[in-house]
Amino acid sequence: MTPFNRTTIFAATTALLAVSGFAPADAQGEGDFRGCLQSIKAEAVRQGVPGAVADRAFQNLTPDQKVVDLDSRQPEFSLTYGKYVGNAVTPDRIAKGQQKLAQYRSLLGGLEREYGVPSQYLIAFWGMETNYGAFLGDFQVVRSVATLACMTRRLAFFSNETVQALRILATNGMTSQQMRGSWAGAMGNMQFMPSTFVKYGVDRDGNGRIDLWNSMPDAFASAANFLRGIGFKSGLPSSDEVVLPRNFPLEEADTTVEKPVRAWTTMGVRRANGQPLPASDEPSSIILPAGWRGPAFILYPNFKAVMNWNRSTLYALSIGILAQQIAGGPAVMQRPPDDDQPLSHNTVVDMQMRLARLGLYSDETDGLLGPKTRSAVRMFQKKIGLPADGHPTPEVVQRLQSTR
Repeated sequence: MTPFNRTTIFAATTALLAVSGFAPADAQGEGDFRGCLQSIKAEAVRQGVPGAVADRAFQNLTPDQKVVDLDSRQPEFSLTYGKYVGNAVTPDRIAKGQQKLAQYRSLLGGLEREYGVPSQYLIAFWGMETNYGAFLGDFQVVRSVATLACMTRRLAFFSNETVQALRILATNGMTSQQMRGSWAGAMGNMQFMPSTFVKYGVDRDGNGRIDLWNSMPDAFASAANFLRGIGFKSGLPSSDEVVLPRNFPLEEADTTVEKPVRAWTTMGVRRANGQPLPASDEPSSIILPAGWRGPAFILYPNFKAVMNWNRSTLYALSIGILAQQIAGGPAVMQRPPDDDQPLSHNTVVDMQMRLARLGLYSDETDGLLGPKTRSAVRMFQKKIGLPADGHPTPEVVQRLQSTR
C-alpha cells in the first residue's frame, strides 16, 4: 500500500489551495506531492522568499509518513483534570522551575519590566512545552509542515506554516537540517510554530539572528513578546483556586458566564487560602474542572491569553498552577475525587448520541468533552435531579447509558 494516492492528494490540494489563495503551479496531468510543493514555493516567492531557498529546502523532500500517522491518531481517552494536572505539575518540575527562575532572574526581570509578563509564567511555559529544554523534538520542521500541508485536510494552515518556515531559512541563516522540532512543526525551547516565530521572534542577544534553540535570551524574549501580543497583561494572574459558598448556583460555574471579580466576592467566593479575591472589576469566570466535588478556579482575563497559546483549558490551568508554585505560592488544596476516571473516546461518542436522542445535544458526535457536550450533560443532570455541574461522573454516565 502506497503512503498516499497521488491523484486524490493533488486534486484536494488544488481545490484547497485555490480557496486559500494558493494557486497550483502545474494542474496538468497527474499531480503529486511535488506539485503541492511547487504551489507552496510559488506562494513563498510571491511573499519575497528567494526561489533558491525553497529549491534547496524541497530538493528530494518526501512526505513523512510518521507525521501523517501521528496527525491521524485519535486519543483513546480524554484525560481528567487530576490526570492532566498531576502529570504536568510535578514536584520535580516545580523544583527545576524554581532553579531556572533563580538562574535567569536578571534576564527575566528585565523582560518582565519591558513586556509585563511575570517571570514565573515564562518559566512555566518553558517547563510545560519542553521540560526546560530537555525535549525540543527531532523532526525536520520543513518536512513536517509540508507533509501536513499536502497530506492532510489542514492544507491552508500548514501551507502558510511551510511558507513561513522557508522565510525563516531565508532570513535567519539556517538549514533545513538545523530547523528541527515536533512532528507538527513546533520548534525551539518554547515550541513556536513558524508563523509565530516570524511574527514574534526577538533577537535579544543581539547577534543578528533569532535562535530559539540555543539562546535563552532569544527564547524568553520571544515568549514574552508573544504573550503580550496575544493579550497577557501585568496585574492579575491567569487563575486562582477558590472556595465556593454552599448555595453557589452550579450553572454559573462555566466559561460562558462572566462577572466582575467583585461580583463573585459579593456571592461569597473567596480564595482557597481564605484570602479575599482581588478588588477588581475585571471580567472573570468560575470553573469546576473535576465537578463540584473537586477544586474550583476563578479565571481572570490572562487565562484567555494563555488559551491563545494553547486552546486546552487543562493546559491553561496547569500553566497557572505551575507558575504560582514556581513563585513559591501554595499547591492546589482541594483534591479531585478518586472516582474521576478518564472516559474513552467511544464512551463520549455514545454519551453524545444519547444526549442528542434526548434533545439535549445537537452538535457533532466527535468524542470530545467540549463546552457544548458539558452543557448537555448539565441539562441531563438537572433533568434527573443531580448537581448540575456539567461533569460526567460515573453515576451520570451510568444513568445516561440506562436511557432508552
